[in-house]
Amino acid sequence: MDRFETFMAGYRDLGHGARADSLADLAPECRCPECPTYNDCTEGAGERLYCLVGRSFGCVTEDLGCVCPGCAVHRELDLQYKDHCLKGPEAARRYERSLP
Repeated sequence: MDRFETFMAGYRDLGHGARADSLADLAPECRCPECPTYNDCTEGAGERLYCLVGRSFGCVTEDLGCVCPGCAVHRELDLQYKDHCLKGPEAARRYERSLP
């Protein structure tokens, strides 16, 4: 099991409030607001941590660059993918890759 899988196993065992607290703890390390693709809409909606919570809800419509690989969350969790705001969270993309 890699670091992401270990994190997700522990995350799934948390209650709803503890999950929110866990995301809040990671939010300061998130580089989404520094990304060229991040915009006024995403800022206003408070979107971030796409790698864990999923892609943008309509605010991100084009890829203007990606800072995912340089993000502390990306490194700490040993994520394999990038462009999560457009393509979805790490868990979903790993699952899709595992399908025959």
